[in-house]
Parts: sequence; structure tokens; C-alpha cells
Amino acid sequence: MFIGIVLDLASMDSEKTIQKILTEYGIKKVQSNLYESFEFPSKRLGNLKKDLTDSIDMDDKIRIYQYPLDKCFKISYIQDRKWKRLSISGEV
Repeated sequence: MFIGIVLDLASMDSEKTIQKILTEYGIKKVQSNLYESFEFPSKRLGNLKKDLTDSIDMDDKIRIYQYPLDKCFKISYIQDRKWKRLSISGEV
């Protein structure tokens, strides 16, 4: 599965911590606040979200773009320390 992660972090401490977590999961930095992996195992997504949630401040923002997941394009974002998800399917 493809995964793209966009970060808007409030502090350098958050940035260092999150960058370490993403590196441990094999997700590579491709631009200043953008990380990607083309071979991310969907079974590890829950663990990644938990690790990210445990490491961020209230002011930090993270968006995860996933495709394919359940045959849909999914956008996950964190709000009030809870993950929300938007699903976009090809069916009309």
C-alpha cells in the first residue's frame, strides 16, 4: 500500500521524535514535511498511528494519505488526539 504523510509540527522536539518513528517504520522523507512509502504493510497502520499519537503535542497536525486500503483512497488526520478518516471510492 502507498502511504504519504504530511506533517505540520509545532516544535523541533516533535519533529525529531516523529522523524525517528517514521524512519523506524521505513517511511522516507521526500520533502521538508512530506514522507512516503510505496510498500507499507496495511497491518502496521494501527501501530504507526498509535506511536504517532503518543508522540505529538496538541498543536501538531498530521495527515496520512493511503491507497489502496479497502479498495478506497483514504485520508486520515488527527483531531483532539483521535484519528478521523475520510474514504473516497471510485464508485459514484
